[in-house]
Amino acid sequence: MIAVRLAFLELRRFRGPLRRTVPLLLCLIPLLYGAMYLWANWDPYGKTDRIPVAVVDLDRPATTAQGQLVDAGDQLVQQLKASGTFGWRFVDQGTAAAGLREGRFAFTIEIPADFSSRLASGSDVQPQQAGIRMELNDANNYIAGVMTEVVQSQLADQIDSATHEAYVRSLYGELSQVRDKLTTASDGAHQLVTATATAQQGSAALSAGGDAVHTGSTQLASGAAQISQAISTLDSAAKTLDSAAADQLPSTASSLVTAASLAAQGLDAVHQGTGLAVQGTTLVVTDLQQVAAAHPELAQDAAFQRALQDAQRADDAAGKLDGQAATADGNAHQALQDAQDLQRHIGALQQQVLGLQTPLSQIDSGAQGVATGAAGVSSGLGTLQQGASALQSAAGQAHDGATSLSGTVDDELKQIPVLSDQQAASAAQVLGSPVRIDRQNLHPAGVYGRGLAPFFFGIALWVFGLFAYLLLRPVNRRALAGRTRAAGVAVGGWLPAALLGAVAALLLYAVVDQALGLHPVHPLATVALLVLAAGSFVAVDHFLRTSLGVAGDVLSLVLLILQLTASGGLYPMATAPAFFQFLHPLLPMTYLVDGLRVTISGGLTGHLVRDLVVLAGFALAFLALSTLSVRRQRVWTVARLHPDIEL
Repeated sequence: MIAVRLAFLELRRFRGPLRRTVPLLLCLIPLLYGAMYLWANWDPYGKTDRIPVAVVDLDRPATTAQGQLVDAGDQLVQQLKASGTFGWRFVDQGTAAAGLREGRFAFTIEIPADFSSRLASGSDVQPQQAGIRMELNDANNYIAGVMTEVVQSQLADQIDSATHEAYVRSLYGELSQVRDKLTTASDGAHQLVTATATAQQGSAALSAGGDAVHTGSTQLASGAAQISQAISTLDSAAKTLDSAAADQLPSTASSLVTAASLAAQGLDAVHQGTGLAVQGTTLVVTDLQQVAAAHPELAQDAAFQRALQDAQRADDAAGKLDGQAATADGNAHQALQDAQDLQRHIGALQQQVLGLQTPLSQIDSGAQGVATGAAGVSSGLGTLQQGASALQSAAGQAHDGATSLSGTVDDELKQIPVLSDQQAASAAQVLGSPVRIDRQNLHPAGVYGRGLAPFFFGIALWVFGLFAYLLLRPVNRRALAGRTRAAGVAVGGWLPAALLGAVAALLLYAVVDQALGLHPVHPLATVALLVLAAGSFVAVDHFLRTSLGVAGDVLSLVLLILQLTASGGLYPMATAPAFFQFLHPLLPMTYLVDGLRVTISGGLTGHLVRDLVVLAGFALAFLALSTLSVRRQRVWTVARLHPDIEL
């Protein structure tokens, strides 16, 4: 009760028209400092569209290797206009440079002339990196330069996304072309498989036919040789007959008739043999011509051509031989008739026998030519049969290779997806920005001012305590000189400033909450924490002022400066020097800032309880120290009667 009475007496000192404004002005100090600063900086990042920024577009459109037009500079300009991040001003180089020097622009963005051409080189062997030039002037405003870091990353993300999307679109276009070409190759490979299968069948038939023809030609050569031998024998017989006709014709007329009859029979057999030879050679020529018609590629084969020519020559020779055999046969029959007439006309018969020698010699010579030609045909057909076998083997290998090629092309074709234009565009967008970052905040502060409110609330309340004992007396002199207990005197000196501090804290909270939109998650806890912090800060200032006088105010100001960096209100403490990290848990503002973050944005209740306990501990501890100081001040000294520094 004594402390409350002393506090009431202290507040009653401010009577009169002018003095009554002192407590009110004291309560407005946190409001002027905290609320005014937060009002001015409540949401600076939400108003960046008011900051003038110059944009200079020097870019010239370019064309990719695939013929696609790239006008990245204009696209970027359109994106900037749509974003509204800053107050974009699209000007020329001279205007931008002059505006940056004179402070009319916060910074400038210049899109170079080769911007599109460098982006268009993405599909080249050696792609080039495109660049954008940003120029700042910290002499105008340093914080504006800091804001450009946000813009720089956004611009880079937008440009990278657009560029990657263009690259992927180009890639899908090339894949589509590759797929079309592979489809054509697949069709050709299947046709090649069919053609080689046909060639394989044809070559097999050719080989079989060649084998049969070769066998027939061998038999023909053997028959021709036998005919030649028979004609040679007949020729010898004719010569003997001629000799007999010349030497013994008169006496052997009857024998001549018999021989002529035999000759006629033999020539009949020869004529039949030459007829068979003609049929055989004609059949060989016909078969070879059919083979050539079925397989045009053999028409260019030298061995085949030689075989065909030999067969034709053999056929011609056989035809001639057959004609000669027919003539000889006729002559033989005529000779028989003549031999029969010889007995009646021996002289004329002798002349006819002599005339028989010449055609028989010719037949013998022709028969030998036929035998030689038939042997040549047989040899050529043997070579042809070997070529046909080789052709059959090559056709089989070609068919196997074509089948393997067709399977490989089909397998590779299946690896390339078939995408519609819409699917390709969707895939290009996904691959243009392959990673989506989902950002979550457990306890979002929202705007800039709401996040920094705990820090500036703490500064405002500390400044209040610093000013409070410039206008209020830390100790009631009468109570100090009387018998009042030291604790009552100390609490009586602390209580008026603590009450005014609580009012100032409530006023600060009400204005910031209603005017700026603080809207804490835990409003009652926020109010309680602010009131407790005001009392705790006042207890510290009360002790310093009571113990050290004017020097205590100076020390309080030093503590304020230290707490600006050591309380962790602006940057994470991990970024601060080790000295401030050491001071961080020792200063009361640390716990107010931490507690207000929990009550305003949300967080662990355990942290809030700890902060309340620590702030209450600071208040009690410094009230106890003030009590000891009051007890010590009841002993008067010369230094107290004549202080070195006094306000």
